[in-house]
Amino acid sequence: PAIRGELLERLKALEGEQTAGSLAELAYRRAREALEKALDEARSIRLQAIEDARATRERELGALMESLRALRQSAERQVESLLRTAELEAEKTRQDARAEAQRVIEDANREATLLKQEASDARRAAQERLQEMERLEADFNELLGRIAHRLGMDERPDRGWLRRLTRR
Repeated sequence: PAIRGELLERLKALEGEQTAGSLAELAYRRAREALEKALDEARSIRLQAIEDARATRERELGALMESLRALRQSAERQVESLLRTAELEAEKTRQDARAEAQRVIEDANREATLLKQEASDARRAAQERLQEMERLEADFNELLGRIAHRLGMDERPDRGWLRRLTRR
């Protein structure tokens, strides 16, 4: 509307002097000026839109970075929590294993002591039996020697009568 009003004023001022060519030239010039103004305004609007988009992207990027930072911190806390839990479980497992190993060692020591005692008792009993057998064999050899002497056999076997009879 401002351009139209200005154009009308100029037309009135030039009323008879102007020709159709100069009027068209004036209209062309005015249209060109309006186009240049529109282009300048469009350029500034476009630059403002670009600046607004850049600012929006920066805000969004900042929010995204903050969100990522929060997620990373949360993940780090979870990892630390898991590590603490794993360490506690590992320590409990080690303590349980030590206690179990101690019980096994004590059981093994008790069993070894019992086996040692049983072996010692069995050895003592075997030695007692061996001594008893040797005494019985000596008594048997003595009795057979007397019987052989009464029968007139004065020759004694080298290893005793029982071994001669059983040929051992």
